[in-house]
Amino acid sequence: MPKTFLSLLSVLMAALSPLAAHAGAGELVMLAPLDQTMPIVRFSNGALDGGIVKDVGDALAQRLGLRPVYVNVDVPGVTPALTSGRADAMCYVLPFWIDGDYDWSAPLLPDTELVVARAEAPRLRSLKDLKDKPVGTVAGYRYPRIEQVLGKRFARVDSASMDINVQQMIAGKTPYTVAGESTLVYLQRVHPALKLRPELVFSSYKAQCAFSRKSQVPFTDANRVIDAMLREGVIDQILARYR
Repeated sequence: MPKTFLSLLSVLMAALSPLAAHAGAGELVMLAPLDQTMPIVRFSNGALDGGIVKDVGDALAQRLGLRPVYVNVDVPGVTPALTSGRADAMCYVLPFWIDGDYDWSAPLLPDTELVVARAEAPRLRSLKDLKDKPVGTVAGYRYPRIEQVLGKRFARVDSASMDINVQQMIAGKTPYTVAGESTLVYLQRVHPALKLRPELVFSSYKAQCAFSRKSQVPFTDANRVIDAMLREGVIDQILARYR
């Protein structure tokens, strides 16, 4: 093959390589957390098909003129996916929940962390009453307030997801579990016979969206859209669907 042709081919490949690296141009790739449950996420046949994360992602992508794509991820997979740029963003997260340096949206999704109890479980006066009692938790999750109070006497019973966590409590394997108020309210509405009760509130927050610094979607554009969605009541409308 002539050297001239090889040189031209090398130049052409170098010019095309940025496009090849971002074959998903025109897409907004969002992470769908497998460790969560409704109303945060709903999966069907292994694909995200509902929940707050999908509704927020769909609205964000539409306003950016992009097609939303959702990639399932477990807790250990979040940081590699975002830091590498394989995913553009993840919503319903807080800075101390995940490792890595990201661009963060404004707080937009309010929730409350609480201890949920089975109907027959003893009443708790404070987090100190949880010493050495089995508490349903999600593997890889951090619970700094409980860890601060209980230290090594925080008897975590880890599950792979919040959904499994709740099922274990329903089955009587754990008398208590840590969950978001939004999850409890949803369960009480959909499964009133469960008779789960909110026991202790220990943290209130507004979750955010974390954007990869290697994303091809400019953070200034995404953040501007999220601010507009907040200002125009779009986020409130999404949350109202699950209350």
